[in-house]
Amino acid sequence: MSFIFNLDRVDLLTLDISGDVSESPASQPEDLYDVIGTQGDRYRDWFTRACLYLVGRSGDAPGEGGKEIVVVGTEYGNTAALLELQRAAATQGRRLSAQYFPGATSSSAAAFLSMKIGATGGNYTVNAGLLTPLTALWQALCGLRYPESSGSRLLVGDIYCAESVEDVMKETPELACESGLMHTCLTPGSEFEAQVEFDAPHDEELGSEVLIPRTYLHGPAGKAVDHYGRNGAFALSDLLRTAHRLEIGENVRMECRTLRGPCGKVTITRLAEGSSSTEGSGR
Repeated sequence: MSFIFNLDRVDLLTLDISGDVSESPASQPEDLYDVIGTQGDRYRDWFTRACLYLVGRSGDAPGEGGKEIVVVGTEYGNTAALLELQRAAATQGRRLSAQYFPGATSSSAAAFLSMKIGATGGNYTVNAGLLTPLTALWQALCGLRYPESSGSRLLVGDIYCAESVEDVMKETPELACESGLMHTCLTPGSEFEAQVEFDAPHDEELGSEVLIPRTYLHGPAGKAVDHYGRNGAFALSDLLRTAHRLEIGENVRMECRTLRGPCGKVTITRLAEGSSSTEGSGR
């Protein structure tokens, strides 16, 4: 599948959360509540806060008119809010506040984002395990094919609570769980081409015997980087930031492998010099 698009700035937010996710992380942005506000914050979890913060700091999406879509790629999303709802229900019974419920579904963050920016093209929450960063990117690119599309907001990542870390360790104990979220906007244009393949064969330079489930990034020089943990935010952020630095004709590739064999990859090639913003925050 081939897509032609423009790419806006890429931002990455990391949060140092250990233990109780109801507590403020040590790395909380100083301007967090200036950006997202405090109304209803009692019932938000840190995943929703991070999503709202990244979108709030990015300003208006590029493109005018048309319909914008929101795509959130996450394995655990609003799990912390759902668990908080269950604990509150167990202790409060009929006295449980109805304000818990809007923030405690698997797609709560995407819905709140759509309302915040007035997106009229729909919102999607994508969970594809280790293929999540690739599948979410593909969904955002597909959104650009609608005739009235003005762009796709793409957010990928996880804010891990103790229960989600425990779940990850059952499947991929060798992969680190670092909380973080990336954000960018994709718009119709002609600066980049993305070739997306699912169930693709493993790359030969990695060797057919490499069975470790993880994400690999292949830069313009061809060297594979495989230090990424479970959270797809970091590999996807590096992929898109590297794409911004490409010369015309150069490409960068990301490959995602799962535990049981399915593999997907995306190759991004620069087709033309761009006028979109390349600035971004985060490491």
